[in-house]
Amino acid sequence: AVGFTGSRAGGLALVKLAQARPVPIPVYAEMSSINPALLLPNALAARGAALGEAFVASLTMGAGQFCTNPGLVLAIEGEGLDAFAQAATEAVRGASAATMLTSGISQAYSAGVEALASKQGVTELARGQVAPRGQCGQAALFETTAEAFLADPSLGHEVFGASSVLVRCRDEAELQRVI
Repeated sequence: AVGFTGSRAGGLALVKLAQARPVPIPVYAEMSSINPALLLPNALAARGAALGEAFVASLTMGAGQFCTNPGLVLAIEGEGLDAFAQAATEAVRGASAATMLTSGISQAYSAGVEALASKQGVTELARGQVAPRGQCGQAALFETTAEAFLADPSLGHEVFGASSVLVRCRDEAELQRVI
């Protein structure tokens, strides 16, 4: 059997190779997951700022190269979400750049972050500290509305590294449409 964590293209190439063998073997793969985090209103009201800080710790762990990296945050508008976003923004700004696994991954991450930054309807909330050398990823946090997210499927694609998109929903019905 094959165990794989990584890009969808890489994982599908392995599946194709494994299935083409005279005796096919299974491929167990985690491919291109964006790992959405759902922030519920009561939790945000009780501890929005603390959740923002904890979120950034998870986002930046290992330069964001863990398969549990929260690349998408979904929540309903309100004071708790504002506190979350403010704390997360401040924490991202203070985050050190971190070494990525390879220069190719680092380049793909930078390209993905720049692509997000250029999307219509997406606002950059913060970037982390500038990398002191090559092959480092600079954390990035963006936000958008549910309407913009639903209109552009590429906003739900993984950017492998310490970047995330906060999707602000007007109400529970809109949140359910995004989910």
